[in-house]
Amino acid sequence: MRQILAATVLAVGLSAPVEARAQWMHQGNESAFGDSGLHIAVTASGRYGFGIRCRGDLIEMLYVTPDTSFDKSTYTMANLTKPKLRVRVDDSTIVDLEGELVDIDGTAALLAEIDLDLVYAVRDAKRRVAVVLQLIGENYHENSFGVRGSTAATNKMLVGCNLPR
Repeated sequence: MRQILAATVLAVGLSAPVEARAQWMHQGNESAFGDSGLHIAVTASGRYGFGIRCRGDLIEMLYVTPDTSFDKSTYTMANLTKPKLRVRVDDSTIVDLEGELVDIDGTAALLAEIDLDLVYAVRDAKRRVAVVLQLIGENYHENSFGVRGSTAATNKMLVGCNLPR
């Protein structure tokens, strides 16, 4: 599942012209076995990707970085420190999300479970979604993502997972 989201995030970022890189998109995959489908709303900025995905009522946020400095042991050690994804929508209060650092195609990403309120905040953002990965109190890989298209992509994701809009 992580690879599907990462591949989509990277495809959006690497294939889009510079002007369109802030554009959000939705992708949904229905289960052939009657399980909840996986739906994602994603965007990219340069070599960074950001997305929200849901499968049924489980909602997660993913921040993909180009960082290749981690290996299996450093991921394990970093996760023991309870890494955080810090999110600020427009100029709102910073939201700290405890997450898990994961390897996606050789780069570091952070995956964190979120609630519907944060999904709605991203969907309704007016200017930007700023994110940063925090390890042991230090911020790394700060980036901001435009919100053009976030409302449509996020609403499609919510509908796909039968979550309230």
